[in-house]
Formats: sequence, structure tokens, C-alpha cells
Amino acid sequence: MSRTLPLLLLALAACADAEAGAAKSTGAIRGVVSFEGTPPARAPLDRTSDPKCGGEALAEDVVVNDGKLRDVLVRVENGAAGIHEAPAEPVIVTQENCRYSPRVIGLVAGQKLEIRNGDPTFHNVRGNLGKKVAFNLPQGKAAKPIVRDNLGAAGDIVSLACDVHPWMAAYAGVVAHPFYAVTAADGAYALSGLPAGAYTVEASHPLLGAQRVEVALSQHEAASADFVFSD
Repeated sequence: MSRTLPLLLLALAACADAEAGAAKSTGAIRGVVSFEGTPPARAPLDRTSDPKCGGEALAEDVVVNDGKLRDVLVRVENGAAGIHEAPAEPVIVTQENCRYSPRVIGLVAGQKLEIRNGDPTFHNVRGNLGKKVAFNLPQGKAAKPIVRDNLGAAGDIVSLACDVHPWMAAYAGVVAHPFYAVTAADGAYALSGLPAGAYTVEASHPLLGAQRVEVALSQHEAASADFVFSD
């Protein structure tokens, strides 16, 4: 028998296995996070303590646009998501106009968090895990980024603050896998590439709490899971 045939059969089998693996990971869960009722008024921030922080700004505690809720971390809490290594590239948070941007992020356990100072002023970056101060580091104008790894275990929420500018706040949710998203102004999210299976999906807002729904996902299916928060 020619040696070419066994090699060809092995290549075909490898392709079949790859296609089968891809077929198992083509499901998605999509939805919209809404706010019911009259949203809280966004109060003006008093930032006169530092003239380098720019002009007027509004609080970002709860941001609602046309009934859709921003800054909600939606993630697969448990289910058939599998085991995933942390991405090599960091998640980046930038201090801009004396605010953390983005305000809410997700990152895989073990993934690095990189905090940059884009302001012409001094900040200190304090990370809190519950009531425990995880780190508290100075960061002056044009300073090198602050890089932290092993921020916490899956399910932890690390809050970011600045004692120089007390209105600054951000939240980093640590997840076990890449199946998460943070809602923007339209409140929409999508968790793609999921294998078929049963899932618990959690939507978490820093001030409004968390909600969970159960989703049964079939192969190649796009399931829907919406969330509604209120004050």
C-alpha cells in the first residue's frame, strides 16, 4: 500500500474531528437588558477639586438609554462551557477625563488587567476585593501602565477607585471562560461559540444586583434570554 493513503486518511480524520468540534461550538445566547420604570436621575459631579479633570459631567451609577441598561456584565455562570485558558492579551482600562473607561469589564481568571493614565493629572489606583484592598498604586501623568495579574477567582468582582478623585469607580468581573459580554448603550449582549447544553446565565449590575436565568441550548441554535432591572 502506498504511504500516501494512510497519511491522507489521517488528514481527513483530523479535518472531520475539527469540523465536529466546530459544530459543537456554534450555539449562541443573545438578549437585551432593560430598565423598568423611571431611571434614577444622573446627578452632576462636583469635580472642582481638580481643574485638570475637565468640565461638567454626570454620575454613571445607573445609565439608561431609551429603557436599555448600560454596564451590565452578562456571563455564563455554569454549564457546559468547558475549560479555557486565560487570553494572553490584557484587558485595558484607561483613566480619561478623570473617569475609568470602560466602567465595567470582564476578564478571564488569570488574564492581566492593564490600567493606563490618559489624564494630565495624578491618580492613585486602588483595587478592592470585597472589603480587602488588593492593591493601591500611584500613577502620575504619562506614567507607565499598571499591570495586575491573577486579579481574583472566577465569580469575584474587583472594584477600582481613586482616592484623589472620589467619584471615579470601575468594576472588573472575573469569569472562568470567554463567554461574557458587557452591555453598551443599547443594552444588547451576545455570548457566541457555546456548545449545546444547559446553562445558567447571570446578568450583574454594580448597583442593581444580579439576576439569573436557565437556558437550554441546542446545537446551532441562537437562544434568547432577556433581563429587566428596576430601581
